[in-house]
Amino acid sequence: MSIFLYVVRHGEAESIQVNDETRVLTEIGKIEAKKTGNWLKSQTNIFDLVICSPYVRAQETKNIILTACETSDEVTSSSFIPSSIPTTATDEIFAYAQKINKQDQHILCVSHMPLVSYLIGELSGHTPIMATAAVAKLKLDINKWNGQLETIISPEQMEE
Repeated sequence: MSIFLYVVRHGEAESIQVNDETRVLTEIGKIEAKKTGNWLKSQTNIFDLVICSPYVRAQETKNIILTACETSDEVTSSSFIPSSIPTTATDEIFAYAQKINKQDQHILCVSHMPLVSYLIGELSGHTPIMATAAVAKLKLDINKWNGQLETIISPEQMEE
């Protein structure tokens, strides 16, 4: 069984005003998210599950990505906000992967720094700094509850 997890940091967002949760994507952030969606479509055209932070900029990024890709199921989870605990997020991902119980799975997670870096580190041992709308692709081992980092790509590296 192959489980692929695509961890995406939201696109560029406006600067912090009063409430971090309601920050929206800039025009650049929307372009980044579109590039990311097109790149993700080259990896898989359908996600078995999309897990997303409830924050506006993450939701906007997810929605733009899903104009290029399809999904069977979507979940909004507060375990994926910027200050979340990485082990809680990884536990949630593995719990969903077990429920899907499909031979080959593709799961998309749209979240924030620093959680995306810590989440990747928790799974693979590598803790990268993620550019806005960047993707880290990991192959998960459900028996060992860890993963192998396969790719990290930023929108600037993605072909049009």
